Amino acid sequence: MKRRAFLQGAGAGGAISVLDWLGWFERYGVPGTAKSLGLASAAAQVVAEPKYLIYWFQEGGWDSYCMFGAVDTPNNSTLTVPAGTLHPVPEWSQQFYRPKGYPSATQSLKKVQGNIEYGYLAADGMSLFPDMAVVASHQGNAFHSGSRLEYHYGKYASYYAPSALRGAQERTVLQAFCEAYGSSVPLPHVSWHRWLSDGELSEATYTEGKGYYEKLGPAYAHTVYGQTPADMRARLASVGGVTSGAKGVRIRQFVDKLHDNFLSGKDGESVRAFASAVQIHRQLSGATGITVNPATMFTDATLRAEFGVAATDEQTTSTVVNSMPARSKNSPNTNVQAMMTYELMRAGLSIGFWIENRQIRGFDSHRSRSSIKSNQGQTDQLATMRANLWTPLKALVSRLKSTASPVQGKSLFDLTTIVVCSEMGRTLSGDVQAILMDNTKYPTDTDKYNEIMAQDCCQHWEVSSCAFLGGTVRGDRQWGRVGSSSLKGIPLMPDGTLDPAYDPITGALIAGRTKNASSFVSDAGHVYATALHLTGLDGAALLAAGKGKNVRAPMKFIKK
Repeated sequence: MKRRAFLQGAGAGGAISVLDWLGWFERYGVPGTAKSLGLASAAAQVVAEPKYLIYWFQEGGWDSYCMFGAVDTPNNSTLTVPAGTLHPVPEWSQQFYRPKGYPSATQSLKKVQGNIEYGYLAADGMSLFPDMAVVASHQGNAFHSGSRLEYHYGKYASYYAPSALRGAQERTVLQAFCEAYGSSVPLPHVSWHRWLSDGELSEATYTEGKGYYEKLGPAYAHTVYGQTPADMRARLASVGGVTSGAKGVRIRQFVDKLHDNFLSGKDGESVRAFASAVQIHRQLSGATGITVNPATMFTDATLRAEFGVAATDEQTTSTVVNSMPARSKNSPNTNVQAMMTYELMRAGLSIGFWIENRQIRGFDSHRSRSSIKSNQGQTDQLATMRANLWTPLKALVSRLKSTASPVQGKSLFDLTTIVVCSEMGRTLSGDVQAILMDNTKYPTDTDKYNEIMAQDCCQHWEVSSCAFLGGTVRGDRQWGRVGSSSLKGIPLMPDGTLDPAYDPITGALIAGRTKNASSFVSDAGHVYATALHLTGLDGAALLAAGKGKNVRAPMKFIKK
């Protein structure tokens, strides 16, 4: 490879990824001068230990009052009230509707395990608590698509329209993470979600570059949709074809512009990617034996049994929402996503993952007051949480802990950060004062009563919770609490303690006190910053460098 040809596009910038190098190798062969290989090897030796980031996202809104924002209230779902009654005891606005049968043997009241308070929806995850940091003072966004966007992109100084074109400085949390750590990995960023699967979004409005945009940052940090095991096997076979030369098909064209300081920048991303590409090329071309066989990926019977994978779990689903055309995330069930994540990590192919339930609005359990009364309770999310979160997450964590990483003495779990969150919580009551006071819209008592019965008492609600796991997380910790009477997150101080201006049990502002100016209730932006902080990245530095626009600070108290 001639230096002049190599540097002919100097000055354009943009680090070169592993796949870029593999495309070059297929076309020109592997450069073999002692100088170039020695440079790459020297740089590879000083590369920091690998990092992995996994977001596990429950789309649709979990019942956070039964999760990590647990509160104990009466369950008035079965309370008998004569038809037409406008002022029952307790009043309609003071009635609380919990899941059907709550509390029961399987639907316990709030409990404490170690230092973590939890509701029955989190009980299946108790074995993970020693490694988990829970943030109970947390809020989502009551707008499905807006909340999903914020968990991807963080929070900005001013609200950004979901339908606006994304700017060159914007990054999703995984794009920012993979931009920092993914240049030496073949397929760094794998996600199982489809932005346009959401039934409230119009495909005509959300064209290329709007809403969630896959192509921000360098090419190697762009989103690769994991889809099904069969789809990923085909993609990996394509990668193998490039590296072995058997198919003569390149993954992508080698970039036509290169850093003018590549050869002198021995610590640069491109040099490290070059070193990794040489190793991968030799492995997959037979020099040291093929280490990844795409045909056998995700087929191991032992792994499939551990993750409880059945044939139906590998299938995709489609759903009609808001009378829009049926949409699909083109994703398998979360247990399959978790198994694929593990295998891609173990094989050294990927480092960043977004796992999301395959069904659309699976947790979006709206119910009118009359429906709740008829059902004798709210929708019970226990089976859905168990199947979509706890069972596969426990299998993944177990495998990560038992698998040695490339770093001696550390497991894959030690190098991994896992974020567990949902876009929103759900309400458990409904305020009827506006109905009772509106004599224009509801002129008669019958009109008022009918509207009270039709009121949605399981609506979108910003009160939620989230949790972190991983090698750098302070486990067996809970930060914040939901007030027993306020039913809202109690603000946190910068060190993670509760704002002393609030009653630590009820959550009410203490008479004569004012909220501390530095206290806060965490949101998606804090989660974004904290996830990166746990992996060793400084969000403020990324913001200053134009690699993301999230302005929230990390919750540093979560890190060991």
